[in-house]
Amino acid sequence: METVDDTRKGVIAWFARNSVAANLLMIVIVLMGVYSAMTIRKQMFPQLEINWININITYHGAAPQDVEEAITVKLEEALASVQGIERLITRSNRGSASASIEVMEEYEPQEVLDEVKTAVDSISSFPEGMESPRVSRAKFRQEVMYVSLYGDVDNFTLKRMGEEVYNELRSLPDVSIVDYYSGANYEIGIEVSRDKLYEYGFTFNEIANAVRNWSTNQSAGQIRTDDGFISVRVENQAYVGAEFERLPLRTLEDGTTIYLGDVATVNDGFEEGINYTKLNGHNAVTFFIGATKDQSITDVSQTVKEFIAERNETLPTGITLDPWVDLTYYLNGRLNMMLSNMFWGGLLVFGILALFLRMKLAMWVMLGLPVSFLGAMALLPHSWIDVTINVASLFAFIMVLGVVVDDAIVIGESVHAEVEDRGQSIDNVIRGAQKVATPATFGVLTTCAAFVPMILETGPDSAFPHAIGYVVVLCLLFSLVESKLILPAHLANMKPAKPNPRNIVYRVQTAISNTLQGFIERQYTPALKWALHYRYVVMALFTAVILITVGMFAAGLLKFVGMPKVPHDFAIVKIEMNASTPEQATMDTLLAVEEMINEVEADIQEEFGKPLVDKLFVSMQSRTTAEIQAKLVDPEFRPIDTFGLSARWREKMPEFTGLKSLTIIDQVMGGGTNDGDVSFRVVGNNLPQLRAAAADIRAGLDKIDGVFEIQDSEQRGVREARFTLKPVAYSLGLTTADVANQAAFSLYGIEAQRIVRDSEEIRVMVRYPEGERNVLGAVNQVLIQTPAGARVPLQEVADIELVDGINQIYREDGKRTITVWANLDFAKVQPLKVAEILQDGVFKEIERDYRDVEIEESGSLQDERETFNSFFINIGMILLMIFVLLALPLRSYSQPLMIMSVIPFGIVGAIWGHMIMGYDFSSLSLFGIFAAIGVVVNDSLVMVDYVNGARERGETLHNAVLQGGRRRFRAVILTSLTTFIGLLPIMFESSLQAKIVIPMAISLAYGVLFATFVTLVLVPVLYLVMNDMGRLRRKTVAWFVPYRKKSQHY
Repeated sequence: METVDDTRKGVIAWFARNSVAANLLMIVIVLMGVYSAMTIRKQMFPQLEINWININITYHGAAPQDVEEAITVKLEEALASVQGIERLITRSNRGSASASIEVMEEYEPQEVLDEVKTAVDSISSFPEGMESPRVSRAKFRQEVMYVSLYGDVDNFTLKRMGEEVYNELRSLPDVSIVDYYSGANYEIGIEVSRDKLYEYGFTFNEIANAVRNWSTNQSAGQIRTDDGFISVRVENQAYVGAEFERLPLRTLEDGTTIYLGDVATVNDGFEEGINYTKLNGHNAVTFFIGATKDQSITDVSQTVKEFIAERNETLPTGITLDPWVDLTYYLNGRLNMMLSNMFWGGLLVFGILALFLRMKLAMWVMLGLPVSFLGAMALLPHSWIDVTINVASLFAFIMVLGVVVDDAIVIGESVHAEVEDRGQSIDNVIRGAQKVATPATFGVLTTCAAFVPMILETGPDSAFPHAIGYVVVLCLLFSLVESKLILPAHLANMKPAKPNPRNIVYRVQTAISNTLQGFIERQYTPALKWALHYRYVVMALFTAVILITVGMFAAGLLKFVGMPKVPHDFAIVKIEMNASTPEQATMDTLLAVEEMINEVEADIQEEFGKPLVDKLFVSMQSRTTAEIQAKLVDPEFRPIDTFGLSARWREKMPEFTGLKSLTIIDQVMGGGTNDGDVSFRVVGNNLPQLRAAAADIRAGLDKIDGVFEIQDSEQRGVREARFTLKPVAYSLGLTTADVANQAAFSLYGIEAQRIVRDSEEIRVMVRYPEGERNVLGAVNQVLIQTPAGARVPLQEVADIELVDGINQIYREDGKRTITVWANLDFAKVQPLKVAEILQDGVFKEIERDYRDVEIEESGSLQDERETFNSFFINIGMILLMIFVLLALPLRSYSQPLMIMSVIPFGIVGAIWGHMIMGYDFSSLSLFGIFAAIGVVVNDSLVMVDYVNGARERGETLHNAVLQGGRRRFRAVILTSLTTFIGLLPIMFESSLQAKIVIPMAISLAYGVLFATFVTLVLVPVLYLVMNDMGRLRRKTVAWFVPYRKKSQHY
């Protein structure tokens, strides 16, 4: 029996009787939280840990096979001894090699980077002419904005002006990352025709050496004089085309000097190729503005926008600087959406509390919300947590909106009942709080346990779960502080409520209270009595619900889609032509797609009377690749969404000759080049088998309804002219290396030197004119100089054969790899189903027919599989932690299992919630289930604790269970309703930004709502069932023990 002294012991009693301490604690938490909220960094998404190291090597003119043999394989061999490498991906391209190294999670990337640099530097057998390897660690860069300088001027003028703007952007405060995409690079091309070479008797090497010797700045030492030292220096470096034309090549016997301009045409301009970049039809150069992980993108954006406003005033007429992609606009839209939903959710929670509790009590309970939020906000920026304000962390605040007041509701409802029974006094307030302090505390800890796996998540993609986990756990811990230390002090100072029938709030509260009490007495209590009497029937019914739900999920009535398809704010078209396609064909394809997009836009404007595309950015990226980005108008003004636009594009897309792939990216997550909705790696070193297996997978995907845009990573259509020396070549003293080098000089050219002009490095190339190089007959006409000085055509000393070639060799962990990917219509088929169909068909055939080939899942499909597998691991960890946290206060092994029996029904509720709301079940839904698992056990714990206390006070088992349901009915309903109601605004949010977080909200809201009925009915039933099992066990033991004793006499 409680005594007066019980209400004077413990931390709850001390704070309840010392309101000054409680208020000071609250004020400190609020002030720290407000300061943190004003200074915390704002980002679009959580900052990712990048554990990749990149190696890039340039080897001009080399074929992919040569790059693989001379560079890539040597890199792989050297890196084999480096510890900490999880995965090594290499690409051998025409003229370059690259390697991407994934670092193991347990290794420090910087240490691995140092070892990689040492290993690469130790390679002494790299080929001559290869540039020094560039080894760097990939860094996290936040996207802030893309700014374009555009106008109706020529590309040369625009590039020059862009360089000025680029330097000005780099000098701005708060701006630390600026990339300049100016189209083609500058180049000085010295073009010498065959006729001129014949006429003057020059070779490419002689001309290149003359440029190197005459175009130079060089120090000649110092002269010591009485007045000091005088430096001696020769300066004759040519920087522009006209200066190169005046370089001397040879002086004849009559004293005549032959200059470079006499022999060659010097072109001072851009690298060869089509330079086409336009924004809304105007020539453009573009700047990428980024931010480091320590910067707030809103600060960077504001600085750049102020600069643009000032700079536009000084630009020539017709030229504009336009921040056409500003990520802070979308960030602010998402933040405002989250804050709006948080406000309305909080308002609804307060409204529910005010209907069931005294207005002042509801206000004090709701005070826990800002205190908990600001307490969490105060700790988020600390280095050991380091969580920013972003989409994930804001959703976590919304997710915990209704949960964070649960323990305050339990405390407040218990105090409310105690005061109603015994009257208003500090002792009764403390007594009411102490009654439920233990189960309420451990209830919050079980919810925290559900989010611990998110905090413990490792890997480069762990930032998203980290943000959610830390926010929820911190909010819940501060809610414990508020409900146990601050709330009782406020409730202790409340004056007794006086009936006021004239007050509308009092009349509504009284009506609701009477209605609720009437429901408890007339509906719930008889129903609970029936359930307790027919408890095994009730158990069978609940078990049937689980089995039916599992069957519906297994039958595909609810689809699991991995990552949900969320419309993007941009629609992007990526074009890739076959490797042998002429550059003009790529350009023609790009222009045709651009024209089609403009036609669709015209149709949309005619149909709906308003535009859909705001900006159209068109770029020729290389000889075989191009891209178009369509920035859409604001979501509220769009007549159709991005998916509707991409469907119209696909419908009107023309057929193109030489096209390898055309990909439309219209969703936020998933899809795109080298990924798609499903992707598979074909691995092995037998190239014919790799190609055949990849072709079989493409054919298998093509047979599945709902699969489209099937592509692979192999570059097809490459033609190579291969030559082998004839016997006559050996008689002339020629070697294979001699012929290959001279052919390379003739077809590719010689890099004479590199100069730095206006802070940009420019190559100076010596070569044939384009008309003498880029035709098939040019190979035959290549002149080869013999050791005797004679010149003979290549076809006279070598047999030339035109064969299929390779444009890129992709290797992973030392084996060649071809990746096959495709996009899906989720209404018809899901990624895991596609993998299952292929596994049962095509993959078995490949395993039988191509023994040197392995098939691996990759991309988003691999991520989806790993997410699904880790879900069960995390569930096991959560259940173990919850069991321990329940067993401690209950001092029982069996009662925690009884309480945890509600968890499967929380998952059932989440599944049914997705069906009711019309959403597919996705990986994001699993985060909501984690939350629901922690929340649904709280009410059951409080109820079981009440029943245990009633039995200790001498009540019969049946009456204790019945009274537990009746007395805890209000608290259970309140905690569940506040959670569900608090998430209603986000569940019914119509904006595109909310599509990512809605599945999580549905899982939590419906999981808690469904588990409420389980708590009120099944938990009392299970209490009696476990008692029945205990009696049965005791009877069995009682029967068995005497039998054993009797048997011992024989």
